[in-house]
Amino acid sequence: MAELKISKEEISNLAILSDLDVKGEVEKLSNILSDTLDYIKTLNELDTSEVEETFQVTGLTNIYQDGSEVDSLTKEDALSNAKQEVNGLFSAKAVFNR
Repeated sequence: MAELKISKEEISNLAILSDLDVKGEVEKLSNILSDTLDYIKTLNELDTSEVEETFQVTGLTNIYQDGSEVDSLTKEDALSNAKQEVNGLFSAKAVFNR
């Protein structure tokens, strides 16, 4: 474990500010957040001077359609294979018992 960089009092204050109930978890959260800060400190030691900044990693430049319109189904065609239809809409059995 890392030395505690985030005190239990700071955790309690953060819990109050964020309206979270952390009773019984203060020590654990203090350790976890301190470990996280140690990890970030290690990452900050890396030389990234020759790494190009990025805002996304997929290489995609435009994932949207080009704006051209295509023919779509009529409402009747869309509902033609529906097992159940109510008021012109698809209907299905309930998934949850309420």
